[in-house]
Amino acid sequence: MLEQLKKIFGVEPAATGLLQVREPLDLAIAALLVELARADFSESPAEFAAIRQLLGRRFGIEAPAIDDLIARAIQRADRAVSLHEFTHRLNTELSEADKLAIVEMLWQVSHADGHIDKHEEHLILRVAGLLHVSDRDRIRLKLKTIVAD
Repeated sequence: MLEQLKKIFGVEPAATGLLQVREPLDLAIAALLVELARADFSESPAEFAAIRQLLGRRFGIEAPAIDDLIARAIQRADRAVSLHEFTHRLNTELSEADKLAIVEMLWQVSHADGHIDKHEEHLILRVAGLLHVSDRDRIRLKLKTIVAD
């Protein structure tokens, strides 16, 4: 009982789980985009070009920094066991508008090669659900992406 009281009052640091790791938000977003680009079991140059453009615009970074972020995102995505690793912190720290922007980015990457694969659509459905983005907003963003092309 004394040990539990120490943890409650901060005398001992509480154990941290995988979801409490303070991963940079830009890395989590980039990893989701990489996961999406690989969801259809191919790596389309058009999709990776879209990732580069979207990350550069979103974070205001140039080509060398974008390439470094994508390389780190690929490594992080390769080690991931669940989408929760990326979405947990995004869900708790980002505004609704930022979450919608992430879902829109996912649709843009998916549609970059002119085709939305069923595996990509399923991954976007899962991520949107984990970010608590409504089905209505998810579909609206999909149609916005398709019509914009």
